Amino acid sequence: MQTLPIHNQATRPNQGQRLPNELLLHVISFLKPAGPEFLPAAHQTTKTLMTLMRVCKTTNEAASSIFSQHCIYLDSEDRTLRFARCLSLAGSRPMPGHIPPFAGITSIFMESFLEYTDELEGVLASVEPNPCDPSDLTREGQCRNRGGEVEEENNEEKEEVAGDGADEEDEDDEEDEDDEEDFVLIRPHPQANDLPVATAVHDIFIAVAPTLRRLMVNIPLRNLYPEEDQLGVKAVLRRGFESLVNLEEFASVQDELFLVTALDRIANPQDEVWATCWPKLRRLYLFNPIIGKYFWTDVSRNPNLEVVMTGRPDGNHRLDPGDIKRRWIAALAGHAITEDVYNGAIRPLTYINVDMTGVQPSMLGFRSAWNTLDPGERIRVRAVDTPPEAWMAELGIPILGEPCQTRSVEMWARKHILEGTLWDEKAIGAYDPLSVAE
Repeated sequence: MQTLPIHNQATRPNQGQRLPNELLLHVISFLKPAGPEFLPAAHQTTKTLMTLMRVCKTTNEAASSIFSQHCIYLDSEDRTLRFARCLSLAGSRPMPGHIPPFAGITSIFMESFLEYTDELEGVLASVEPNPCDPSDLTREGQCRNRGGEVEEENNEEKEEVAGDGADEEDEDDEEDEDDEEDFVLIRPHPQANDLPVATAVHDIFIAVAPTLRRLMVNIPLRNLYPEEDQLGVKAVLRRGFESLVNLEEFASVQDELFLVTALDRIANPQDEVWATCWPKLRRLYLFNPIIGKYFWTDVSRNPNLEVVMTGRPDGNHRLDPGDIKRRWIAALAGHAITEDVYNGAIRPLTYINVDMTGVQPSMLGFRSAWNTLDPGERIRVRAVDTPPEAWMAELGIPILGEPCQTRSVEMWARKHILEGTLWDEKAIGAYDPLSVAE
């Protein structure tokens, strides 16, 4: 029987040979997601990219580029604090000829203050209905009293954000890591007034401001009002957000980017950060804004804004929907538009309203006026219906109640942000509200 030749270390014919860099880079390029989705730390692609960033300079450059676009996924307070520390150390210890870690970050998904759980559908469905208000539920489905304490004798176990729980939770996460679906129950954080985390968020924004183009946040800013902000958390956060002058895409899952710091908001009104500090902004999603006269004036102040998407706008828009096109033209013209004909220039804009199925405002009454006011459809108005989540009934949240509708839109927005489809009208099922049968 013929045997294969055995080569020792000195005579091995392929010693010193390796794959060409071009081939390595070609292989790494297949790790890049097809769309602009975000990948969590537990995702296999994220782990692979982290490994490649430690191999050599060639693989580091290629992997870092993908990582900075898809893997800055700050889903806990601890991860936010550690990431801020990492950026600080990288900036304070520059090495000649060495690319600093996380250089050129272009996209961030952030829910740094959020208390939430990623659970399987079966786990959520097994939760017993709770008689307390859904907004007062803790992570375990218990009720909070008005003081924020859990109404149960045994309250020794502290609640932690995803990825940093107890040992038993970590073991369960490892078992379910491959087949876990993305189910998130959103609740306000009991410690939203957290200055260290706010400072970390501020420092991260300052560090990445030159390169950051896309920011998606799931932060309960409405959970802290100026009169309750004894530590000045909102002022720190506002300065950080104001620094993002190169931002092109922004989405806020839980609010309208509520960064008010003035105690008397009427006597001392403050400009919206997104309207005055981000001149390159092209796409905007806000939850629960008041879409009145001042909103459209703010939109008009941003010269590059092309798409405005709102989730459950505030006010009486469902019973008395606003004339979107007339208000946008009035904001551009600087005066009220009383006629159904406008001869001035109309800046193109796409407006998309997101709400739960069955509660979208009817726009059919504007059909005739819009046909003459904007015959070329320079202003595109679209609607998106979000489905009610089946598990909400299991938690005792009425399907037709405000909590269910709010959470339906919040979860819808988060899902499409992570999947990278928020701005894809086909993927989100956007439709022309004037095409709905009467």
